[in-house]
Amino acid sequence: MKCSACKIEMEPLVSGIYQCPQCRKILKQKDEKAEAEAMKEVDKGEFLEGEYFHNNVSINKKYEVCEQGIIINKTESRLFAALICHSAYLRDEKYVRLSWWKSFQHAGMFKIYEKAVLNNTIITLENFNKSFDDIWTWGGKYGEQEPKAKDAKEKEKYLDLIKFRILEHRTCPKCQKKMSKKKSHYECQHCGEIVILEGYNQPIFNIQSSELDLDFQSNFPINYYLPVSGITVKWLMGEWKALVVIHDKDNPNKQWLRFYWWMRDLSSLLKYGRREIGEGIQMGWKAQRGVASPNIYEKKLITPLIKALKRIKQELDW
Repeated sequence: MKCSACKIEMEPLVSGIYQCPQCRKILKQKDEKAEAEAMKEVDKGEFLEGEYFHNNVSINKKYEVCEQGIIINKTESRLFAALICHSAYLRDEKYVRLSWWKSFQHAGMFKIYEKAVLNNTIITLENFNKSFDDIWTWGGKYGEQEPKAKDAKEKEKYLDLIKFRILEHRTCPKCQKKMSKKKSHYECQHCGEIVILEGYNQPIFNIQSSELDLDFQSNFPINYYLPVSGITVKWLMGEWKALVVIHDKDNPNKQWLRFYWWMRDLSSLLKYGRREIGEGIQMGWKAQRGVASPNIYEKKLITPLIKALKRIKQELDW
C-alpha cells in the first residue's frame, strides 16, 4: 500500500493499518466494497463523510476538520470538491471550502464564511452560466447593460447616500454617529469603523455582501493574467473576493474561470497615509495566503457546483 502524498510504500502497524515512514501519515486499508459504494455516491454527487477527504487528500485535522463534502469532479490525478468544514478549535464556526487537489496535494481553495457571500457565489455562478459559452467567451457588453431592477437601483441610491453623508457630515456608515478626521481616513470613536479616503476624497468603506450589485466588471487587481469579466461577491476595505474569467497575456483564446481572494494590509495606510508597496501587489491588494490556483477550466462543471452549493446551503441552514 502506497502513501497518497509521498508515493512510497507504507509500513504495516497492525492488521489493516499502515503508516508512511516519511510523513508519518496513518491509513486504514480500503474496503473494496465500501470504496465501490463511495464511488457510486461520488457519481451521484452525494455527501461523503469528512473522513473520506482526510484519508484521500491533503486536509490536515490539526488546522481544520472536514465534516462532509460533495465531489464536483474527479479524475485519476485531480479532485475538485465543495466541503463543509470547521476550525480544529471552534467546532460551531462552520464554513464552506471549495478545494482543488492535484495528485492528492493541495492545488487551490476558496473559503466562504458568510451566508450572504454563499448566496452571492451561487447567483454569480448562475450568471456565468448564462453569460459565457462553453469556451468562456463572454456574451455581455459593458456599455449596453440591461435596465437595472428596482432592488439594484435602491442599493445604488443607498450607497450614494452613505457616501454623501460621509463626505458632508462624516457620518459613520455603521453606527450613524460622527467620525473623527485622521491623515488619510475617518475613524469612528464609537464603534471603531474606519473609512479610507482615496483619490479626490473618495470614501472607501466596508460594503455588506447583501448590498453588492453583482454586476459584471473588469477592474480587478489581477497579476500575470488579464481579466475578461467578473463579479465581486465580497468587498471589504481589507478583503475582496471575486469570480473572474481571465486569459493568458500571450494567448487571449485561452480563457478560464478563477476564484480570487485578495487581502490588503491597511496598517501603513492608516499610520503613514500610504499603501503597502511590493512585489505581486496591485492597489495594495495581494492574494490571500494558501489560495494557490482555484481554477475551473471546463464550463460544464459550473452546473454541478451550483447544485452542490445549494445542497450545502440547505445543510447549513444558511
